Amino acid sequence: MPDISRRAAWGAGAGLLVGAMTRPARAQQIAAATTPKFRVQPLSFNPEKINGLSAKAITAHHDDHYAAAVNRLNALSEQLAKLDFAETPASTISELKREQHSVYNSTILHELYFESLGEAPTRPSGVFAEALARDFGSLDRWRAEFAATGKALAGGSGWVILAYAPRDRRLFNHCCADDGMAPAGGVPLLALDMDKHAYTSDYGVEVGKYVDSFMPTIRWTTPERLYREAIRV
Repeated sequence: MPDISRRAAWGAGAGLLVGAMTRPARAQQIAAATTPKFRVQPLSFNPEKINGLSAKAITAHHDDHYAAAVNRLNALSEQLAKLDFAETPASTISELKREQHSVYNSTILHELYFESLGEAPTRPSGVFAEALARDFGSLDRWRAEFAATGKALAGGSGWVILAYAPRDRRLFNHCCADDGMAPAGGVPLLALDMDKHAYTSDYGVEVGKYVDSFMPTIRWTTPERLYREAIRV
C-alpha cells in the first residue's frame, strides 16, 4: 500500500477510535453530574426548655415538616440530575425547578427558625445591636415591626425574615407569603415560621399569642453571628 494510503487509512481508523472514545466520555460526563445531598439538621437545644412552645409542637415541626422538605429536596435533586434537558418538556422542567426553589427555601428557613429559638433570654450586642438601632431606630422599634408583620400573616402561611442587604448595607424585615419567595440579594439572619403547622397545636387560631411567645425566645447569638459573617463579604 502506498504511504499516502497508509496514512489515510491510519487517520480514518484513528478518527473512528477517537469518535468511539468521545461518545462514551460525553455520556459519562452527563451521567456524572454532581447531585447535592442535603441532611436533616438536628435541634441544637432541648425542646422541653423553650418557653411558649411545647416540646411536642417543636418536635413534630422539626421531624415531620422540616424533615419532609429535606427529603423532598434530595428527591428533586436526584430527579433533575437524571434529566435530559434537551428532550424534557418545558412544562416539566418549569414545574420541577419551581418546586426545587420552594423546597430549598423551606429547608434554609426552617433551619434558621430552629436556630433562632433559645432556652434562655438574650439580647443583641456589639455591631449587630448598633445596626438594629441604626436601621430601625431602636430594638423596641424593630421588635414592634417584626411582631406586627408576623401577626399580619394570620390565617395564612409564610415567613417573617430579618435580613441583611449587602447592596444597601442595612437590615430589613421582610414578609414572605410562602416558601417560594425570599429577599433577593439578602442574607437571612432570623426567621419566624408563620405556617399553621408551627403554632396551631399550641395556640389554635390565636396567632398573636404565638408571635408574642416567640419574641422572648430569640437566640440573638445566631443572627449576630450571621450578620458579622455577612458584612465581611
